[in-house]
Amino acid sequence: MAFRRIAVIYNPASGPPREREEPLARLAAPLRAAGCEVAICPTARPGHATEIARARAGEGYDLILAHGGDGTMNEALQGVMGTGAALGFWPGGTANVLAAELHLPHRPEEMARRIRDGRTAEVTVGRANDRYFLLMAGVGLDAAVAGSVDPELKRRFGKAAFFVAAMQFIWRWELAPFVVHLDGEPPVEGRFVVAGNARSYGGGFQFTPDASLTDPDLDVCIFTAEAVGDYLRYVSAALVGLHRNLPGVIYRKARRVSITAAAEHAPLTQVDGEVIGSLPVTLESIPRALRLLV
Repeated sequence: MAFRRIAVIYNPASGPPREREEPLARLAAPLRAAGCEVAICPTARPGHATEIARARAGEGYDLILAHGGDGTMNEALQGVMGTGAALGFWPGGTANVLAAELHLPHRPEEMARRIRDGRTAEVTVGRANDRYFLLMAGVGLDAAVAGSVDPELKRRFGKAAFFVAAMQFIWRWELAPFVVHLDGEPPVEGRFVVAGNARSYGGGFQFTPDASLTDPDLDVCIFTAEAVGDYLRYVSAALVGLHRNLPGVIYRKARRVSITAAAEHAPLTQVDGEVIGSLPVTLESIPRALRLLV
């Protein structure tokens, strides 16, 4: 067995008790039968997954398994970084972009088998100021939508809440400009940028189709247009990764990107689908920074 001590972090408030507890038991049983120590660790508040991950890694747990959506994964990532423990992800939340990237199973028995196999990869981790991310960071359009999602709608209707927020944003269409500084290039004024550490993006979009978790660079896609019609074309083309050839799109690979506000209103920044604040932000890649269960 590659892992002997496994901490499973999950949100007990997501879904009915039976739907939460039965899969956890079905995951733990074969692992314990194989001689593993399995600790089931419920979260109690926002940010708690970070505290649990850091504490369990410090106690010698060699795999921290985040069960939920990409937000839970991102919280656990903050606690695992720098500890030497591996991070795993078992999909079970509203957004599971990492699961799509790594073809991760939902069934607990299959997830237990993956853990017993113990195959990991050393991957690049992105950092937005002092917040780590594994999938992507975004400034402008996607962060504005993520920041306006109604939490109750998200809890009750899942991904549909993001569609409602997107429609509301398109209706009012307030997309403030910002300045993107790529090393070695003149500054560019943009209104939406995605820095991808992985190919997958929420909703099936491929804004950074050449990105890879093992690539030491971030893939940076900058959109410079102003009109809502341009962004409707960009989004449609991004479903198949063909947006890069459209006017107003710049695509680069970079280790470091700095983004500053160009107007009084500072756009929001999101990482792995969670809003972390407004500009300025510096995005950078940290190659081979994490062991990830694949």
